[in-house]
Amino acid sequence: MLKKKDTFFGAVSQALCTTRANTIKYAVFTLLSFLMVFWGMAQTQERNHYPRAKVYLKDHEVINAKDFTIRATEASFMDSKTGAQQSMMLDAVDFIKVPKGNHVLIGTSFGAATGALSSLLIDLDTDPLGRPREKDAGFYLAMTGGGAVLGALVGLLVPKWKSVYLNKNSAGLHIPLQFDISPEIGVATIKITMKI
Repeated sequence: MLKKKDTFFGAVSQALCTTRANTIKYAVFTLLSFLMVFWGMAQTQERNHYPRAKVYLKDHEVINAKDFTIRATEASFMDSKTGAQQSMMLDAVDFIKVPKGNHVLIGTSFGAATGALSSLLIDLDTDPLGRPREKDAGFYLAMTGGGAVLGALVGLLVPKWKSVYLNKNSAGLHIPLQFDISPEIGVATIKITMKI
């Protein structure tokens, strides 16, 4: 009888421990899920505010903006040229771009390729007596590495721009052609109208 009692309480104790462990696992999982959802919502809300932006207006004017905030129907920013705080409706805007990274990888690639090609062209050159100039591997590595470093510095200074707003009315290709067909047979004229 003692064994049955110990076995029964042992099984109950083990079941309770397993249930507690599962409960803690589910609680941690639920907490992490909520944190990820709320963090994602916070990230979405922060994407409406940018420290720097370029605003392209419909009349082809470009405004360099600081402290840029975009909302559902309007954008507010400080104009870099005048220093004045401005607010405008998004109907007057063609598109808005914000900086996102730089071109350091592209610059490094082009720089390394240019350095390697330059070292090969220099190696093809002959001395004044017409003898080929032989270079060692260090020369090729130095030229390729130097080109890569120079390209990386140039790419570091050139920012990438990402579009964050595009006006739907300006999104397509608009060709300002107007066809006029005269009553005369075989005569058609094309008028081109453009905003300058």
